[in-house]
This record gives sequence, structure tokens and C-alpha cells, in this order.
Amino acid sequence: MLHFEEFLRTAPKAELHVHLRGAMPAAFFAELITRYGPGQALSHAPQRHLDAFERCDNIRPFLASPQGKAPPGKAPLGKGIDTLFRYQSFDQFLATYLFTSYFVRDISDFRGLAASVRAFLEKQNIVYAEITVSVFEYLSQGIDLPDLLAALDEAADAPGVRIQWIADLVRNLGPARVLELLQDILRQRPASLAGITLGGSEHKFPPAQFAALYRLAREQGLRLSVHAGEALGPASVRDAIRVLQVDRIGHGVRVIEDPSLVSDLAEKQIPLEVCPTSNLWTGVYPSYEAHPLKALYEAGVQLSVNTDDPTFFSTTLAEEYGHARRMGLDEQAVVSIMKNGFHHAFLPDADRRRYVDQFERHWETFQEAVPR
Repeated sequence: MLHFEEFLRTAPKAELHVHLRGAMPAAFFAELITRYGPGQALSHAPQRHLDAFERCDNIRPFLASPQGKAPPGKAPLGKGIDTLFRYQSFDQFLATYLFTSYFVRDISDFRGLAASVRAFLEKQNIVYAEITVSVFEYLSQGIDLPDLLAALDEAADAPGVRIQWIADLVRNLGPARVLELLQDILRQRPASLAGITLGGSEHKFPPAQFAALYRLAREQGLRLSVHAGEALGPASVRDAIRVLQVDRIGHGVRVIEDPSLVSDLAEKQIPLEVCPTSNLWTGVYPSYEAHPLKALYEAGVQLSVNTDDPTFFSTTLAEEYGHARRMGLDEQAVVSIMKNGFHHAFLPDADRRRYVDQFERHWETFQEAVPR
């Protein structure tokens, strides 16, 4: 097992479902909170958010100094930042995710965030990533859309890991507003924008409401994913397939509750972007043992394994593959799923083949080196 874990760490990998701020390294957030301090960053936060932050033991110490300077005798706010990302409940996670959003305040912060995430991915030997960016989150902080879209292309053009962007239009804005946002994006469309998705509250805004949005994206040549089958059950995935006509499903694991839908997915070869540790944190499943990853794989459903919000869930892509191994999948199954990260990518066929060839060479080299 130790040898295979080394392979998981060193193999060239693809990440298809990872949120930009969810992958923000703690050290980068330490820079932001030191730069601004909670007083400046939270100056326009509504009282309900401030109250939620105050209730969280992991956030409260970082609220102590409104100027961003530690009280006398205390360490600077950026010190010990790892404790911010340790929480005991899903509500604390949500509050922490919201808290950190207030500190990306201008376009230079955004560029720094993108660069820090790129470095984080490269350290994991991730060679290709489709990073989800919640556009409205940054607009609400006062960043101009043209600057934001230009920064996406700048980040994608940097050397190292190849990045394409997936715009999360955030379903909570409602069908009319997200359609307007997509139209604005398309008027100055970044070359590195590969597709769209919808995160947010699946219960309040199920997929079928967004048919017009997905029709426009499809007409404009964007690839389509959607968060479905996570908070809601199989019906949400059915709507994503029939109404939105998506290329992939973000999460989608609750299809296991409907055997006919599992068969349909396997037959149509519509991939799932599965994020095991995320599903535990969000309460979809109580443990890795209860997770349906193995059952879905054995049923012939196409799937990749991803991290979702790795900093907030204290995981890496290699660790997610390790969880898959411990969930009962053998080495060959895990290797097959790793290759799916490239097979399911929103890339030209030739590029996908090139990445798969690179991966297979690494796998062959590993097998030759490990005594049997």
C-alpha cells in the first residue's frame, strides 16, 4: 500500500471539480488577513454574517483586532492561521467559507489567489485543472468584470499546470440574474473559459429552472456541468440530464438511490465529478464506508475523483485517491479513475490522449520499479 500511495503522489493528475477559493492555501489567506484585518474587510458585512462569525470558535480569535493588528502580547493575526480551517460542524465550515470571501477585495488580491492556487496544484503534480470560479462573489467585492475576466486568462497563460476555468454562476441569484451574468461574460469571453456550472442551494433552485441559461451556454460552445444529486436526490440529476443536457454532473452521488438512473448514466456515459471527502463534510454520507463510489464504479458509471474545497476539507487529490483505495477499489480501478480525469476533461481529443499517454508511461515506470 505504501508503494501505491507514492504513485498517487507522484503521478501526473487532473482535477475537474475544485473551487478557486476552496483551494486557497492557508498561507495566502494569512497574507490577506494581515493586509486588511477583519475591521476593514468586514466593514460592509451584514450583521447576520458578523453574528455568525462571532458564534464560531475557530473564527472568533481572528475577529479580536478590528485594525488587523494583534493585541499586545498576542501573535500577529496571520500566525496560526491553520486553526481557522479546523471546525466541528458543517455550519462552521459554511461560516468560515463566507468569512474568507470578504478578504479578496481587489484585482491584485484575485491575481494573488489564482497564483497561489496554481502553485498549490503544481506541488501535487496536477498537470491539468478545471477550476471553478464563482464570478459573482468577486463582483460583489467591487472587482470589475472586465478586470476579473482578463485575470482569468492571465492565470491560465502562466507556465506550469494547464488551467481552464468553469464559471459558477451561483443558482441562488435566480434564473434571470444568472442568465444576465452569462450574457455579460460572453461579451468579453475569456479564451480560457471552458464551461459553466451552478453551485449554491440545490433545494431552493433545482436544475430545471435554468434551461434558458444552459441553452445559451451550449449555443455559445461552452461545456456544461452542474452541481446536482448532492443536496437533492436522483430527480435533480434527471433534470440536469433531460432539461439542461449537461456533459458532466458535479457530485451526482445520490443517483445510487435510483437503480434505473444509475443504469441510464452508465449507458449514456455521462460522467460524475465525485468528491468523497466533501460528501462527508456536507453530510451527504456519514463515512467513507457508506459512500457509493465503489458501487457506482462497479455499475459502470463514468466518474472522476476530485477535491472540491481541499483547503477547507483538509485533503489533497492524492489523498482522495487513497480514500478510494480504502473504500474497496483495487489499484487497477483507481488507476482507471485517475485516467478519467483526463478522459472527461473539456479538452480536444488530441490533448486528452497526450495527457493519458503521459500518465500511462508513469504507471508503467512505477510498475517496473516496484518489486512484486
